[in-house]
Amino acid sequence: MRLYLLCCALLLSACGPDPIVVTAPPPQVPADLLRGCAGWTGPVPNTEGQLSDALVAELRGRHCANGRIVSIAEILNPSGPR
Repeated sequence: MRLYLLCCALLLSACGPDPIVVTAPPPQVPADLLRGCAGWTGPVPNTEGQLSDALVAELRGRHCANGRIVSIAEILNPSGPR
């Protein structure tokens, strides 16, 4: 009789909603990686030297931004392709 009650309890426990699927939250990304990178912040270049300075500043800003994107991608997807 005890086995019968145990089997009934097990069968009743199988009838119910599907189990809850728990997923881990994504890893935290440091706040300094979420800030923008500064490019050229000066006035509109008028001379060839100022234009050269502006282009170099923009290039550095873009390299900084691309490096941050790669770092964030490695944090969020550590085993994936780059």
